[in-house]
Amino acid sequence: MMQSNRLRRLENILDEAVTNGARDQNSARVLLEAMNLDFAPQNIVGFYELLSKAKEDAKSLRNFSRIDRYIKVIEDLNTVFITNHIYGSLWKTFADHIESGNVLNTLDALANYLHSQEPKIFLEQNFLTELRNELEELLNKVLKSDLSKELQKYLSVRIENILKAIRIYNIDGTKGLEDAAKSLLNDLLLTEHKLKDEDKQNPIYTQVKAWGINLTIFLTSMIGVVPDICEFWIPNFQVLAADSEKIAEILSEESDIQEVFKKASDILKQEPNKSISAKEQKALPPSKEDVKNDIEN
Repeated sequence: MMQSNRLRRLENILDEAVTNGARDQNSARVLLEAMNLDFAPQNIVGFYELLSKAKEDAKSLRNFSRIDRYIKVIEDLNTVFITNHIYGSLWKTFADHIESGNVLNTLDALANYLHSQEPKIFLEQNFLTELRNELEELLNKVLKSDLSKELQKYLSVRIENILKAIRIYNIDGTKGLEDAAKSLLNDLLLTEHKLKDEDKQNPIYTQVKAWGINLTIFLTSMIGVVPDICEFWIPNFQVLAADSEKIAEILSEESDIQEVFKKASDILKQEPNKSISAKEQKALPPSKEDVKNDIEN
């Protein structure tokens, strides 16, 4: 199972750039190639966002021995990327610092520790594409529906937030998608009692609720464990779509979102794909202990 956290994403990008990037090439071009993005000024902003969020994730870690030393490595990396103009500097400037500063080993150790505490499954591009297509279709249904204009706008903004999380998945990973789905569901919980009855009973609104509940359950319960069969298990979009239909059926009988969430969670947990046991979690994989000692010394 590939990890999906920002520390791992940053390590992967820098590893690719250091390994395959020409030292005499423009730094921005090398990084964007490593990120599989076009050479355009607006695209490099994503790298700096990733760098900042990776540092936040490192600072959030608990019970990690001498974490300050690890964070300093990331802060020093951040300083190098701020003090040197990325479009005016050769990649050698950054690559030399990454190699001499033990940056990749540090990020690798932090990413593994974070994954042991908060496992997130990496979602493949095909899965994300199907999810994006489904949500874009749902967004179009909302805009063309007879829902009140206020509710149309309200739902559209929140569906767009999930679509944005899909677009920047290479930066925020599964955590960003999870946050967007939770935000949709939480906002519905807070505002549903204010809606008109005709809006509440509208089948398009029911579909939006079903997807909000479904995505939240999927992204919190499915990726909250490290399955024993992780090397062979791949999230299936067709299963996810079928789950939304099941939740919509529950919503036709029970309108309270919290009750539906509870019932849906119980039902979906009984499905074979979700009956997976967790491996024993460890602070750091044994192969990383030597790296940790090297950094501390």
